[in-house]
Amino acid sequence: MVALLLAASPALAARKPKAPPLPPLPPLVLPAEAPVIDVIIAGQPARLTVDIGGDDIVQISPVSPLRALLAGDTRADGQTPDRGRYRVAVGQTAMAIPFSRETLLIAGRPVKARVLTPATPVSAGNSDGTIGLPLLPHDVVQVQLRPATATDRSAVLPARIGRSDAWGFDWKLANGAVLDVELHLLRPTSVIAAAAAAELADVGGGRLTGPVQRVPISFGAIRPVRVLELRQPVAIANLSLKGGAVRLFDWAGKAELPPDAEADDAALVVGKRGRQGAWRNLKLGRDVLGRCASISWSRDRADPDRGRFTIQC
Repeated sequence: MVALLLAASPALAARKPKAPPLPPLPPLVLPAEAPVIDVIIAGQPARLTVDIGGDDIVQISPVSPLRALLAGDTRADGQTPDRGRYRVAVGQTAMAIPFSRETLLIAGRPVKARVLTPATPVSAGNSDGTIGLPLLPHDVVQVQLRPATATDRSAVLPARIGRSDAWGFDWKLANGAVLDVELHLLRPTSVIAAAAAAELADVGGGRLTGPVQRVPISFGAIRPVRVLELRQPVAIANLSLKGGAVRLFDWAGKAELPPDAEADDAALVVGKRGRQGAWRNLKLGRDVLGRCASISWSRDRADPDRGRFTIQC
């Protein structure tokens, strides 16, 4: 027994003590008109726009000078970047966007991320690109739109990483259907999947109106939509939804799209081509969220995949 202990002692001595957890960072508070943070990407200073409805990725704008650096075969430390293709289906549009795995420094903390270089423009304002909320090392992130008033109310909503790898929350409608809700301050208008539009129309008496339009959904993909108008606004937490752009051919499953407000022909068919499995997704845009004073997110340190949104509107 003594011999065994002596033989094991060098291995025991070689074990390094476990590093203590880093203290939490101060809350990150950003103005909605320019929610930009300073970061280091591949050794180069950069500025990124925080997308609270974004996935766990970074997207670099085509006009950013960082593109030339990221295209290089080596990094400042001499390492060769790990490259790949970020494959995603935006409705019926399949995309494969080049990326490299990079180490970012955010508030002094290293963060490993896939950094995408899409060919299409990125809604980043004057920054180098966008960064999704899941990548931020802060436990609290707040976006301020305006000063709060006495008429504002706060709603606290359990948050989780959803089907699209973005932070969101579940919201149960009066008919029992549950929507997967995401908050997209960088989008001018709200976008509703076909299955979600069917449920909203059932609750709020909605109809499709106006011509078919084509709007950007994500990653530069353009999809056909029509406008949903609700006769009765539907409450989503302390927000009031009066309608939005409905994706005609995507994520419907067996759900039927709302009726057409202008149709005289009962046989009119809208959006019957190639619907995908039902996804009751609602992406709230600036048209709805712009009425709020602030939107805050906080992480559950006991469960990093859980957190909460606080919406003051």
